[in-house]
Amino acid sequence: MKEKKIENSIWIIFIIVGIILISIGVFFGINRFDYSNKIETIGTIVDISSYKGTDGRREGIVYVSYNVDGMQYESRLNAYSSSFYEGKEIKIYYDKDNPNNIGVKSLDLMILIFPGVGLIFVIIAVIGIAFKMKNKRNEKRLRENGQLIYADYVETVMNTSYTVNGSHPYNIICQWNNPRDNKRYIFKSKNIWVNPHDIITQSNMKKIPVYIDDENKYVVDVDEVTKDIVDLR
Repeated sequence: MKEKKIENSIWIIFIIVGIILISIGVFFGINRFDYSNKIETIGTIVDISSYKGTDGRREGIVYVSYNVDGMQYESRLNAYSSSFYEGKEIKIYYDKDNPNNIGVKSLDLMILIFPGVGLIFVIIAVIGIAFKMKNKRNEKRLRENGQLIYADYVETVMNTSYTVNGSHPYNIICQWNNPRDNKRYIFKSKNIWVNPHDIITQSNMKKIPVYIDDENKYVVDVDEVTKDIVDLR
């Protein structure tokens, strides 16, 4: 089904985005954090102008005046801080071979935002994929070794807490009275991307197969409900 394919693609997109962000951070960080040819000095902020970025936030353009071997330079800084103001003295560095290339070591650390965010994307994707694979293994184990029972169909509910491509999945709710402990057990199926209510009603399906083990882990078997659904969206 379309939503399920998109759901599977989300983790791939997360990994791709994460790798891109990490690569950007590493690529720019290699040169940015190489201070072997950089010389530190004190500069004075001589001008700060601002403009509105594409995201609507104010961005600053900072020009710094500094002295290199008795010669006065004025160059644009490669970063901005809200603590900057005209006339403020700040510690900068300049490239020995190109004195017009300047920076601030403490602000260079901002480049680490890219690999940091990228790593978060990758971790989220890995956890999501691992969780999905674990659920598949548990389902396979329960189908092969669990006890098959037939629970009474209760209702079909929309899972509004989960959204993919603007659509919500559905869950089948069913219940079973355990004769061994005289307790009522309520089960919820995995996400189904087409409303199964009409099929269940038209088929007069009163019982839903459920596989359960001694630890009360279970899987609701929705194959009988979804086998005749062909989603061509």
